[in-house]
Formats: sequence, structure tokens, C-alpha cells
Amino acid sequence: MNPLVMPLNIGKDDTFRISWKNRYFKATAALVLPHKISTPEEAGAVIGDAQVVIKLIDFKTDLKSKMLAALSQNSEPAKAGGDIFGIVARLNVKQGKFVGIEDVRATKESAEGGANFLDDSAEVLRLDGTEKQLLIGALNISLTPVVLDSIRQPFAAFDASLTETWKDRDLQSIQADKLVPFQMLFPNGQPIERFVDGERYVIDDLYCTNPACSCTDVTCVVLKFLPHSGTEVAWGGFKWNIESDKLKPLPQFSNKFNAAEWFKQFNAASGFDLKLLLSSRQKFMRNEYIAARRAQR
Repeated sequence: MNPLVMPLNIGKDDTFRISWKNRYFKATAALVLPHKISTPEEAGAVIGDAQVVIKLIDFKTDLKSKMLAALSQNSEPAKAGGDIFGIVARLNVKQGKFVGIEDVRATKESAEGGANFLDDSAEVLRLDGTEKQLLIGALNISLTPVVLDSIRQPFAAFDASLTETWKDRDLQSIQADKLVPFQMLFPNGQPIERFVDGERYVIDDLYCTNPACSCTDVTCVVLKFLPHSGTEVAWGGFKWNIESDKLKPLPQFSNKFNAAEWFKQFNAASGFDLKLLLSSRQKFMRNEYIAARRAQR
């Protein structure tokens, strides 16, 4: 099976920065899953040993960096094209440490801003043991609490011990009889999304957190993002019952919305089996969230 690439939503721009080779880089990252994650055991294996692709962009080429450099007496003039490095590394998500380097490549950003460190023109850097350890050290320093929390959020439903920052919120302000979106607690978690004719659709999955209720429904509202404004609109929706494994369209949406087909297509686009992901999130919300809410009383 082909590997699946899952971009990591690491906070705001410039949150993920790396100092390496006496230079400063802005980084973006993605997880490379060996295949679609279909069991809790497979999710646990990735948490213990994840392959991460990191793109380092020379900070000199960043607009904010240029503005700050212009105010510095010791600044160097920014070049039209900067260096871009691509790193494939191993990360123990649970421990919060990079443990190995598999591949490092370098290329030049063109004057127009385009570059791909995976193409044939990229130079493969042969790092010796000492150089690899220096790079691992630089990567680990970059794992600030904010960055590490963002990396761990996609796996929170599979291992509740990974992150507890969501408990710092005022959970008492959320009514117990209301449906609670998983994204309210984990805004940097990997979204459940698919693209149709260039348009983006995302599932906003909501869970019953009333301790007196024993339902096993997951309510999914499909949001469509308008291409020009980026505004989100409710496009459709359905309920999925974990015990019966049945789908039911939400009555407030058109009966032309095919819940089974949309579920199938979202599942095809996801790095996680959708039923596994939703059932794991439902268990998390029924156990961890309700317990944390009670603890705030």
C-alpha cells in the first residue's frame, strides 16, 4: 500500500522554527503514515515511532524576517532565492523526541518562490554521525510545548496521556446537555476533510457529553468552505451510531444529501479509518472530557 501524507497543523505561522548550521529556518512538517491506520494498535505504533517530513525555509526569505532585518544594524541583505532543506526524521510522539535522521536534501528557492526538495535537482546531503546528532539536537530544541502539543493533537483520542492542555479551558462554561465539537478541544488536530472539484469540505464532529445519557451517536456536520472568501457554510450532515453502525441524515439538511456516500469518500481521504477515529473520539469525550469537567467543579 502507498504511504499517506498527513500535514501537521502546528499553530500559527512562524511557530515552528529551527536553528541549524548557524542559520535560522521556518519549518513546516507532515506525518508519513505507512498505510491507513485501522486499529488502535496501529495508531499506538505510529505514536511510538512516526516518520516526519520537515521542510526548512531559510528565514531570510520570510517577509517578517526581512522587515526585522531592515531594522538591524548588522543585518545582511536578503537574497532573491534562499536555501530550502528537506528532512525525513523519526519522532517518538509520546516521548516528544526526535530519535533519528533518514534523509536530508537541499535545494534553492527560485526568484519566483518555487522549489521542491524531492525533485531530481535537489542535493542529497551525506551527514556523518556527529552532523546527524547536531541536527537531531536542533530538531528537539524546536519542539517547544506549543509545537509538541500540536503534533500530539491528532493522536489525543488514541492516547489521552499525550496532551492535557485542553483541560486548562473553562469546561464548566459548556452546557452538559449540548453537543460538543471535538475541534473545540483540539483545534490543531488533523481535520477530517476531502476536496471535490477544488472545493474543501470538512466534518465537524460533535459528541453528547451529558453524563446522564448513554447514546452512542456521533453527529457530523459537513462544512463547505467558499473558495473566494473562505467562509464556512453548513452543507450537509448525518448521525453515525457506533453500536448499530448505521448512518442517518440530519433532518435540517436536504434529503438529497447521501450520507453513506459522503462517509465513504471522507473515509477514503483520511489517514485514519473513519469509524476508528470517530469511535475513539466518542470514547474520549465520554470518558476524559466528562471526568475533566467534573474535576473543575
